[in-house]
Amino acid sequence: MNPRKKRTSLWKWLAMVMAGLSLVAVFACNSPYIPIPPPDPTYSQDSSGEWAVSIPPDYRAIGANYFIFNASVGTGIIQRAESDGSAYARPLQGKAGDSIYIHWERGTETSPTICRPLGVGLVQMVCQ
Repeated sequence: MNPRKKRTSLWKWLAMVMAGLSLVAVFACNSPYIPIPPPDPTYSQDSSGEWAVSIPPDYRAIGANYFIFNASVGTGIIQRAESDGSAYARPLQGKAGDSIYIHWERGTETSPTICRPLGVGLVQMVCQ
């Protein structure tokens, strides 16, 4: 057998392995975008019957505007996020059980919208 042929085959095999590994590395570094919704809000009600909405810090929402909309009443609040991405907004009109839709926007970025029923405390269940 010709030694030159063996060397050429070895180089071709190494080149194919390196090309395959490069391709794997390129696709491994290109992860898909998975939108993450805003954190679950905490609601509180004052003696006048108005509600306040508190949204915990979210680094993705720094500099964003939160849109808080009561679909049951048809009113809402727009609140700029704090320097840590949290928000505190009031007064929100409504009654316990109303469907509250929340999302944030920053430039062209928009979070998915969540719907949480209005109720005292941290609300993690979704609207029905």
